[in-house]
Amino acid sequence: MKLEKSTYAQYMKTFSPDSVIFREGDPGTELYIIIDGEVEIRKTTSQQTTKTLIKLKKGDIFGEMSLIEGKPRSATAVTGTQAKLLCVNDDLFETMLKKNPDFSRKIIRVLSERLRRANMIIKSVMSTNKQNQILGGLYEYAHEHGTATFKGSRVNVNEFLEWASQKLGIPPEESKVLVESLKKRKVVKPSALGNNEIIVDQR
Repeated sequence: MKLEKSTYAQYMKTFSPDSVIFREGDPGTELYIIIDGEVEIRKTTSQQTTKTLIKLKKGDIFGEMSLIEGKPRSATAVTGTQAKLLCVNDDLFETMLKKNPDFSRKIIRVLSERLRRANMIIKSVMSTNKQNQILGGLYEYAHEHGTATFKGSRVNVNEFLEWASQKLGIPPEESKVLVESLKKRKVVKPSALGNNEIIVDQR
């Protein structure tokens, strides 16, 4: 992504490790491009605990939806290491879209991926078959939060049950029975790490 040196100088900020870039509920006036370092996106659960949703690295973009939609932040962003970020406000965003094809393509890919994930959740929620809802939810959750292995994405069952309760509206006890049914049908596989882990094949 090519930018003029003056742009980097004007809009670049350096954050120390464990710095809060923005908090859930804050107004969204900028998106961020990671020039160097790592950033974690965190969410507060219904039990008032904090979960790390995703870890971002050099080249990743985050915070774009709040800037585009003008809505509050849906999660909290915290640096995992010292990080250099290009802080893109609305004016710079418009300029980069017009003058930087690489940036435009990157934004399109990011938004397209978000739409694909949203469609998966919608299909799961709209399905009248709860087994299909759970299976669709598992694919979505594994993509977002799973740990990649050579067999598929490893998913923590208890954390998925909490997610399914919030996103799909299915109580944890019922979701657990449905997950066990998927395991018996070998749609998902048990993990060698124990009964609280399963493998979701997303190939």
